[in-house]
Amino acid sequence: MTTLFTDLDSYSEWRNSIPFGKTIGFVPTMGALHEGHLSLIRAASAQCDFVVVSIYVNDLQFGSANDFQHYPRTQTDDVNLCSTANVSVVFAPLKSQLFPNEIMTLLQPSNAADHFEGSDRPGHFAGVVTIVDRLFSVVKPTHAYFGIKDYQQVAVINHMSSQLHPDISIEICATEREPDGLALSSRNRFLSQRARTSAALLPKALTTAITNWKSGVMQSSALIDAVHSVLAQDPTIKVQYISIVQAGSMDQVQTVGSADVVIAAVVIDGVRLIDNMSFANA
Repeated sequence: MTTLFTDLDSYSEWRNSIPFGKTIGFVPTMGALHEGHLSLIRAASAQCDFVVVSIYVNDLQFGSANDFQHYPRTQTDDVNLCSTANVSVVFAPLKSQLFPNEIMTLLQPSNAADHFEGSDRPGHFAGVVTIVDRLFSVVKPTHAYFGIKDYQQVAVINHMSSQLHPDISIEICATEREPDGLALSSRNRFLSQRARTSAALLPKALTTAITNWKSGVMQSSALIDAVHSVLAQDPTIKVQYISIVQAGSMDQVQTVGSADVVIAAVVIDGVRLIDNMSFANA
């Protein structure tokens, strides 16, 4: 039976009732849950005694008020989905509960936030680490689960947590994909049928980089060119960035090894999609 808490006091009462030594797996979300979220929930359930899912659309990480207003809000469906997945608690607080003071101090993320998503979305990662830090302090999990699709976000949160919440184990889970390879995302629902077809080129392009690397191409510039070539097949795809970075960091590499990751962001019909693939899985 899943319990929904919308206020901090009720959640805290529940959390304080959990016996010492029991593990709490935490899956922070902005709602609009899909199979990717469920994979995180299953991982938490397999490892922990209790599972907490938060639903909070974080205005701090949106680049515009319009994007924030149009983000899908499906709380009733989300809670029902959590119930079928045996989630212990859904925590859906108001902003006034998490940040009672009118003047809010944003945390500054590590330098892993400086480029890529950080450049394209100024202030985004400050908003991310501020809300995750607050949720960690309130939820008090022993483990927290994140999908590797948001590769840079994982790197930034990992650093923040190591500094401010070293007792929380950060668990990184594989990306869930559609049959044609497209990474699951709440944003996919905004794609038109034509744009959805175009979006399938993104995982295909990243896979091309992996294939070329396996064939002996080691220079990142050549592999990035291969990704561009695939995406160029569809002029409706606008590339924001393609790069290859060192595993666990956002440091760009010149010669690619098995520990490195190819990352990309594109915009199709106004919908921004990100994805990445590791050469370690080649």
